Amino acid sequence: MDRKSIEMAASETWKIKSPSREFLNLPKDERDVIDEFLGECPVRLGAMAARLGIKVLISTLPRGTSGRIEQEGDQFVIRINRHEAKHRQRFTLAHEIAHYLLHRDKIVASGGWSENVLLRSGQPQNIEYEANRLASDLVIPSNLLANATTEIEGPITSETIKSFARRFGVSEAAMEIKFQMM
Repeated sequence: MDRKSIEMAASETWKIKSPSREFLNLPKDERDVIDEFLGECPVRLGAMAARLGIKVLISTLPRGTSGRIEQEGDQFVIRINRHEAKHRQRFTLAHEIAHYLLHRDKIVASGGWSENVLLRSGQPQNIEYEANRLASDLVIPSNLLANATTEIEGPITSETIKSFARRFGVSEAAMEIKFQMM
């Protein structure tokens, strides 16, 4: 996914923001792997994680804990709380994949991170913001959103938000935030 393809996919009415700097600054080999999955909706995040060498487990986690990432032996493991809504699980998985891509040295040094329902791991806010921006790129790729917006005209309505949230497998709140980023 690059800036040119997104600009070409956006209609004259819509301006789609380019992928985040976090996405654009990923090493080429990791971006190539991620790009394999950003062409279909909803993005197959579990397959992406597997391709990156991350094991994903749906687990019973303490109340209020959305996910956890840690290194076990020579492999990273993400645990997602089975008791949360599917769209919440998807964003949490994208968020934890983003931590893996951006902060794996810090994760190893601290022995793993847990995210509460507000996606706070106890890490500095900038680390969480970085993970959220990259997670948004993974779960709602700008190129797919640009293509989808060519189907609609006029202002973004609550119905537009609901429709796109269902299509991308995310919450309405996540989709609203993505539209605000445009």
